[in-house]
Amino acid sequence: MILNRQNTAVIVDSTADLPDYLAMDPNLTIVPLMVHIGGETYLDWVELKPEAFYEKLSVVEQLPRTSQPAVGVFKQLYERLRGHYEHIYSIHLSSEFSGTYSSACMAQQSVSGVTVVDSQLATGGIALLVDRVMERLSAGIAKEDLDAYLSRYVADRGFYFIPQTLDYLAKGGRIGRAAHLVGTLLNITPVLTIKDGMADAYKRVRGMRQALRAMQKAVLSHTSSGRPVYMSLMHAVNLPLLERLREAMQLIPDRHIEIRLTTTVGPVIGTYCGPGAVGICFIQE
Repeated sequence: MILNRQNTAVIVDSTADLPDYLAMDPNLTIVPLMVHIGGETYLDWVELKPEAFYEKLSVVEQLPRTSQPAVGVFKQLYERLRGHYEHIYSIHLSSEFSGTYSSACMAQQSVSGVTVVDSQLATGGIALLVDRVMERLSAGIAKEDLDAYLSRYVADRGFYFIPQTLDYLAKGGRIGRAAHLVGTLLNITPVLTIKDGMADAYKRVRGMRQALRAMQKAVLSHTSSGRPVYMSLMHAVNLPLLERLREAMQLIPDRHIEIRLTTTVGPVIGTYCGPGAVGICFIQE
């Protein structure tokens, strides 16, 4: 079976933080999570955009909470889209971070033709995966080949980020294996990764210059010369640091880096990474 844009729909949740060219793609549907902040509840990205969220985050006393879409939301969407498409790929936030993947799996049980994917990632990591999937659907791809690519992406991608503080990850219960870094960061900049779907420590360095250099070294150690390296950049409303990150990635020697997209970290993921964070995700093909 050859999958293409005529017979295959793609669903993501709002934590993919998709840039406009993907968010507006007619083959894509975005299911929003919810953010509870300052006594109000908002649909992620729909009723609360990143800039407004980070403004609220700076003044509220209690850390925001987030919640996953209900099983029924996915079931209704799957049934509706199956009326128009033979296949649905439903790609979601790491199951270690949220119950969204679990909700999608429960809905899948009663609707045929749905493949649910645990990206083991968040934000621009999911967005880059969606970019690569949509390119393949545009060209046409055998189902077994797309399934194999999804598995390879989850296993082989690199994902690294620099939070301004670990407080949000710790208080939100998403600190994972980087917990030992909390309280040790005087004059230290942490570079974190996502491993097995959880936050994990990669490097502890002094200052942002060394942190960006550590990211360059991570790309070099994770890739080889010759084949293209596709990359996404992400930032939690920190344009100056984003541009430093972009420049650092473009200066990596002996690598063909193609920055496919830049995205802003939305309210749900921003609840845990905090304001000002920057990150990269990449896959070599």
